[in-house]
Amino acid sequence: MRWTDGNIWKAEAHVPVGADVEFKVVKMKPDGEAIWEVGDNRTFKILGPDFGLNVSSAWGKPQDTKIDAFKLSDGSRQTAAPAAAQPPQQASSKSSRSREASAASSVASMDSGDNSSRGSTALLSRSSFEEESGTRGAWVGAGPEFVRERKKDERPSGVWRTEGLSGVALELVKGDEQSSSWLKKLGLQKRLLVDEPPACRPRLADLAYLYVYATWVNTGALPCAESGSHYRPNHHANLALVMFRSLEWVIGDATRGGGGRNPAAERLIIAARRMHTRLPSFSGEFRVSVPLTRIRDIAHRNDIPKPIKDEIKHTLQNKLHRSAGPEDLVATEAMLARITAKPGEYSEAFVEEFKVFTRELREFFNASGLVELLQGTLPALDDGHGSAVRSLLSLKERVEAAGGGNGNGGGAKLDDLMALLTATTQARSFYSAGLVAGLRNDVTDEVLSMRQRWRLADIRLEEYAFVVLSRIIGQLEEQGAPAKLPKATNLQWALPLAALTSGLRHMGLSLYDTRELLVLENELQRWHSTCPLTETRDAALRGKATIERALRVATEYSDALADVYSQPAAVLGRALGLPEHMGGIFAEAEVRASMAFQVSKLAAMLARALRAAAGQEPWDVLVPGEVTGVLRECASLDADALGPASSSNGNGNGADDGVVLVVRRADGDEELGPLGPRLRGVVLLQELPHLSHLGVRARQDKVTFVTCDDTDVINRVLKPMMGRRVTLTATGDCAVSVREGGAAAPAPSKQPAAKAAAAPAPAAGSAPDAAAIAVVSSAYAAGKWGEVVVPLDKAGVDTCGSKSAKCGALVGLAAASGGLFAAPRGAVLPFGCLEAAVAAAGRDTESRFRELLGKLEDAKAAEGALDAACGQLQALVAGLTVPPALVQQLVKSVTGGKAASKDLLLAVRSSANVEDLAGMSAAGLYESVVGVAAADDGAVGAAVAAVWASTYTRRAVMSRRSAGVAQSSARMAVLVMELVAPDLSFVLHTARPRDGNDKVLLAEVAPGQGETLASGARGTPWRFEVEKASGKVDTLAYANFSTALMLPVQDAPAAVPAFAAYGSGAATSLIAGSGGAPAPLPHVPTALVDREVDYSTQRMSSDKDWRVATVQKLAEVGGSIEKAMGGVPQDIEGGVVLGQDGALALHVFQTRPQ
Repeated sequence: MRWTDGNIWKAEAHVPVGADVEFKVVKMKPDGEAIWEVGDNRTFKILGPDFGLNVSSAWGKPQDTKIDAFKLSDGSRQTAAPAAAQPPQQASSKSSRSREASAASSVASMDSGDNSSRGSTALLSRSSFEEESGTRGAWVGAGPEFVRERKKDERPSGVWRTEGLSGVALELVKGDEQSSSWLKKLGLQKRLLVDEPPACRPRLADLAYLYVYATWVNTGALPCAESGSHYRPNHHANLALVMFRSLEWVIGDATRGGGGRNPAAERLIIAARRMHTRLPSFSGEFRVSVPLTRIRDIAHRNDIPKPIKDEIKHTLQNKLHRSAGPEDLVATEAMLARITAKPGEYSEAFVEEFKVFTRELREFFNASGLVELLQGTLPALDDGHGSAVRSLLSLKERVEAAGGGNGNGGGAKLDDLMALLTATTQARSFYSAGLVAGLRNDVTDEVLSMRQRWRLADIRLEEYAFVVLSRIIGQLEEQGAPAKLPKATNLQWALPLAALTSGLRHMGLSLYDTRELLVLENELQRWHSTCPLTETRDAALRGKATIERALRVATEYSDALADVYSQPAAVLGRALGLPEHMGGIFAEAEVRASMAFQVSKLAAMLARALRAAAGQEPWDVLVPGEVTGVLRECASLDADALGPASSSNGNGNGADDGVVLVVRRADGDEELGPLGPRLRGVVLLQELPHLSHLGVRARQDKVTFVTCDDTDVINRVLKPMMGRRVTLTATGDCAVSVREGGAAAPAPSKQPAAKAAAAPAPAAGSAPDAAAIAVVSSAYAAGKWGEVVVPLDKAGVDTCGSKSAKCGALVGLAAASGGLFAAPRGAVLPFGCLEAAVAAAGRDTESRFRELLGKLEDAKAAEGALDAACGQLQALVAGLTVPPALVQQLVKSVTGGKAASKDLLLAVRSSANVEDLAGMSAAGLYESVVGVAAADDGAVGAAVAAVWASTYTRRAVMSRRSAGVAQSSARMAVLVMELVAPDLSFVLHTARPRDGNDKVLLAEVAPGQGETLASGARGTPWRFEVEKASGKVDTLAYANFSTALMLPVQDAPAAVPAFAAYGSGAATSLIAGSGGAPAPLPHVPTALVDREVDYSTQRMSSDKDWRVATVQKLAEVGGSIEKAMGGVPQDIEGGVVLGQDGALALHVFQTRPQ
């Protein structure tokens, strides 16, 4: 930037239209010292070459940033509301769509994120708090034109592109072209929401498109005009009643059922609740044949000048009764502003009567202030509910009277704001509880009308809580909380935690992930009451784990909103001729106006404070190294993650020298090898277990790999360097730097040399015993099942794979361990069984199998041929029939000759000749099916076929390609073991993986089955380092996985009290019909379920002595197995079963070279 006269600093930059710009304010002292303001970055969007922005900022108050957009051609300001207050001679006379104004105001109304959706004008009873809330959006259409005689109807111009559209999007665009008036647009919405969907239940995609459309209609982006017909507002109200009923049915269906969490049903609820805010009121007074008659009486008063009388008659009365539309409320607000601008200019009686009419019209458009809305429900409330509402209204008046400010010498105090947030939460809980009951089909219209008031009260209280929480966060930032909290007392932590708890409770009251949110509340209360959060490193780490879990829930909610609305807004915006970036920012505005946005901000602040208290870095290093490449962001580690190769690195500094990927999400089962040598490093924007499958593969592929989920670091360090060549340096002590530039480095990164961690080159696959396979094939064809099944203690590497052989060895080691650990019983379907099953299916099947297998060798992944071949081969193999007699023989071998009991569960696992080898673990690459009922022959057979089919997944094929293993040489045995249902699962690496130190063992532990831990589900495990010689345990992280895979608990409640459970068939059908493709492979039934984990009840989190003793026991097991395997570092998986008396039983399921 350069200084110019008037203390103006100037700079020029080329920024793409629609891009986000972030900035901070900094003070420069004469001595050169820079003082940066605290708080979040300020943000705005670039509108385009025709628009300018005036950004007004106050030091230390990023939440109060004001943004004005103006058109550069004439300099006229296009602010969110003032058009409504223009005098008549300055009002716009345009009837066409104001595309530019709508684009500008849509962005300006976002107002730095906190004031996401301001109302169209200053409402009579609306406070400054309420002006920051609401999801109706700012008025972006043309300003009102006051006329003194009726004008000829003018059809607004528009764009209606239908090419490439289908479904509800096509119907909306075609219908809008034929629907000029608001009534016709409402009728179009009613047809698509009620008339056409089965049973009057619209699908999720329908609701998303309808909400986007209704929002643009209600805010003037899609203007309404008279159509030549005369319909009073009662017709609009009747349409709203029918649509309201369908929306309530959708919510009721989605909240019924006794199953577990259903994220798709939660999205359906989100979409239906939002659509409610776009409907007019259908109260009885608006459904009478001649509603809103007060304006007629006003237009015939004798105490007002004739020009005003004529304007009221022709602009408001006649227009409203012929063809009401959202523009009528804008015109009414503008008229009210005119007649009250100079007190005494007009008759007091006239002004008061016009105010009454304005209130009535606001109620019709559901634009009343929160006070009027809540007061309208009071007659129907019981004593407890009414008392909570009256207390809220009283506190609201008192707190808002104090105004803004930081609470020090002016403005509402933090404690008062917290009391207001608590009162808002309590009042809302009454409304939410009353709405959970659902809607009967035979309710009267009057009952429906009151239910609409309750529904809107529920939604508006959430919006109001959003603003109060925003004020709390703003004051915490202004008072230096981010810097003070790492050393704060528990008393000082009480208010921020209470605010976070209230925010989470509001998300739960919206029926989002209710069980998870109640568990989080339990944990926050437990950790805060147990000991000071910042007293010890362990306490800080434990509290951080729970707060990061809360942050994860809020992020998932935001992601759900973006997924629901991003595509519909973009598609509909293009089709209706709106500016591209207007459709692009729609979903972002929804996210920034949601409670989850404020919860994310507060949780991120608190997590950073506890990280600082624990002395932790925001980075976590899984694979250290230093690499150079172009920094690129991608959603996931899929085949297209690297983007196209180019001859330039983005800076024009020479040849493409590889890519450092910034990856938003990973599930822990991805492959890195198939991405090739261009991949130099990975920065994953979420936590990941170090010993997950992805972590193991990163080490084997020698890809530098770090994680970071701190939004401040991401925005400050990573985002500014996207698309540029950087050097990523990661050391074993979690020190990470990303700096611009660096020499080209064509070779992949190298892991630091370490004796214990150095792995041999990947094996080409263990050669199966051809003679043994021939014997198996012959026995299979003859039905001699006893000769097919191999007992686990007889399993060899060349007949059953390395995994089976090692599990057989573990049985012997367990027997000799003196009770240190146990190993499960098992049996194996050896190499050759898959091919024998194919042959048994007939010549056509066998011929097709060989044909598809041949295609895997030469199919081109980029052209989709590989995907097709893999899918077809998987389907063929998964559909094979495993003879029941073979299944029964297999189960008998597991049980020692006994018949399977009804309670016996099995784990059906892969044991290929290309996994569990030195340098080629293929961890998690192939299928495992756990919790299969041994007595169900069909389920066991399906699980066996599923494991066979996993040989031919795209990931498996690409992994073998990158390792130089021919597809035809891959053989799959199936290891079937008695399932141990552990309370805790663990993975041990007997040499610390990040540096190969064989004196230190790394352990990761998670609740329930080990699939949660190994697959890399979002969250962190308990992580420990143990010095082998001394047994010293260092706790690195506390677990915060949301769910654990467990056996069902007998007599456990199907739903959380006061909230509905999800998963009804009706809701599932609505979601399934919205474009999701069915699973191509047969479903394999298992007995395990996902259950929410409350870590306040887990001894591993709450009992330090027990935790240390348990981890030391695990380390003893790891050392024993490592020694038995010749001192080679081991990757060990197992589980801990807790007895009724608190005793531990350790089980080891498998081991392989690390």
